[in-house]
Formats: sequence, structure tokens, C-alpha cells
Amino acid sequence: MNIGVLSAVSLLVIAACWTDFKLMQIPNRLNVLFMGGGLLYQSLSDGLSGMAFAAAGAAAGMLPLLLMYWFGGIGGGDVKWFGAFGVWMGPAYTLQLLVISILFAGSISVVLLILRVPLLRTLAGRIKWPWGAHPLSLGRGTQFPFMLAVAPGYIILLGKGW
Repeated sequence: MNIGVLSAVSLLVIAACWTDFKLMQIPNRLNVLFMGGGLLYQSLSDGLSGMAFAAAGAAAGMLPLLLMYWFGGIGGGDVKWFGAFGVWMGPAYTLQLLVISILFAGSISVVLLILRVPLLRTLAGRIKWPWGAHPLSLGRGTQFPFMLAVAPGYIILLGKGW
């Protein structure tokens, strides 16, 4: 992978993690900026085939997540973020990151469920959650930033030697 693409995508991950942890959202400005930059990069580097690669990557990132969005599992910023990521990385890497991230999100959800066990609930209630409202106080509406699951997935894929 080219160092420019790796730098851009890493910046996208870091910026999205920061805003998602702090605000529980990924701003449209960030997604539009990176999606536009990726489209420009792909078109300048590979012409029409680069644009097709970018479009396939965006579709691979956004289409599967739309279903999760419609059922209230994730926010719209996450869907658009995966589209921006896909523009840079293409469909194969985007789908890999998506699968790994969903597995991490499931694991985080299991941990949050375990923290509801009466003995652990008292201890868990003392933890300060960096993304705002305490998950145990929200009941069925418990949320966590999806980038909490995406970041380790990204690190794993980097370790695989993209």
C-alpha cells in the first residue's frame, strides 16, 4: 500500500475515533472531506478504473451498514464513514474491516451485558465512560461509539500487512 493512502486512512480513523468518543457522532464534514479526497486521489492515480474502485469500495462500506442503521444499531455517521474508508481502500479491505469491526462490537456488547450481573453492576457503576452516559444507567438504550470496535479492527488489518 502506498504511504499516502495509508496516511490518509489512518488520519480518517484517528479523527473519527476522536469525534465519536467525544461526541458520539462522526461529523459529515469529516466524511465528505475524506470521501472527496479519496475520489480525487483515485481519479488522478487510476482514472476511470480508480473511480470504479472507489465506487465499489464506497458501496461495500455503506450498503451493509444501511441495514444496521435502519434498525437503529449504528448512526448515520458510521455508515458514511465506511463509505469514505471504502473510497480509499476499495471493497476487499473495507469488507474485511467491516466484518472485524462487527465482531468487536458484538464482543463489546457481551461485556456490557456481563456488567449487568448484580455483583459486577456495582463495580461497573464506578467506571467513568469516556463517551458520556453510563451504559448501565441507560437500560435497553445502551450505546457505545462504533469506532470503539473499528479502531482495533483497523489495527489488526494493519498488522496483517495491508
